[in-house]
Amino acid sequence: MRSRSSVRSAALLIVIAVVLSTCDSSPTSPNGPAQTAIVNLLDNNTFSPSTVTIVAGGTVTFVNLGGDHNVTANDGSFRCANGCDGSGGDGDPATNAWSVTIMFPNAGSVPYNCEVHVSIGMTGTVIVQ
Repeated sequence: MRSRSSVRSAALLIVIAVVLSTCDSSPTSPNGPAQTAIVNLLDNNTFSPSTVTIVAGGTVTFVNLGGDHNVTANDGSFRCANGCDGSGGDGDPATNAWSVTIMFPNAGSVPYNCEVHVSIGMTGTVIVQ
């Protein structure tokens, strides 16, 4: 049984993610690429949005809103869920409400996936300009 504080924390994380997901993180922002973007991992095994464009040095926050997920760069540069492997966290897929923010210092394209659902198309790309 979960404690009330962990249930409240999970609920707060979900509310914050929903509010933040209304921020413009699209690649067609009238002011060019965003400094930050939010990508939600959904219980229907998708990333929303699946592609975001940010400036070099910007960040993307991945938020698990439901399901057994993680987020893993195809090139192995990150693997995250309850924190990130190599940074004191655990990148194994997890069902709890979690979020992680990753900085992208260099221009380029960074494809990513959920290890559990990559075979059914749970993939995306961070475009760094």
